[in-house]
Amino acid sequence: MRMSDQIRKWFADAADLAVAAAATPVIREGAALFADQIRVAQARAFEARTFEVLGRAGTVSDTPLGVRFASLAPSLPWSVSSRWDDGGRERALCVVGDMFALRDVVAGLVYLDGGGTYPEHDHPPQELYLTVAGTARWRFGGSPHYVEVEPSATLYNKPGDRHAIEAGATPLVAMYVLWGDGVSGESGPLGNRPPVGLA
Repeated sequence: MRMSDQIRKWFADAADLAVAAAATPVIREGAALFADQIRVAQARAFEARTFEVLGRAGTVSDTPLGVRFASLAPSLPWSVSSRWDDGGRERALCVVGDMFALRDVVAGLVYLDGGGTYPEHDHPPQELYLTVAGTARWRFGGSPHYVEVEPSATLYNKPGDRHAIEAGATPLVAMYVLWGDGVSGESGPLGNRPPVGLA
């Protein structure tokens, strides 16, 4: 199986897990939209990129999807957040639109090493997260409080909800999906990019 097919299959399986684990109908809606698109999206040529923070990505092993992520991580086109460009020392993003042409949806992965943080921020589109691996404390859904979330849970942010992540002792891998108002057209290198400070 080609690497792009393995990556597509991984994201399709993650989307299916998000549909099955959806805590609300709106999460199910966003996950199903992404699941439908990733299965048929045109593949794009890309080059793998990695950063210092991903040094322990190969140790992710607390879920079946996490084990598969560990083998794929070195082949993904990782990037840094446009809002918190730390050179990839503390956090990294992988944007699905860099690999597949999606329409009216933006999706990807957030990776934090154990103890890492993704600072508080917000953005106009609604967003869901699926925690793929790792336990973390999350601020989400408009709450000012952090809640510990374990793997295979889904979270939701309405447009403008402040949210942030504090990873536990092991690496955190989380898939995000943004859709609806504020996301339109083709996503990826030739279309819209994730909102500033995404994920």
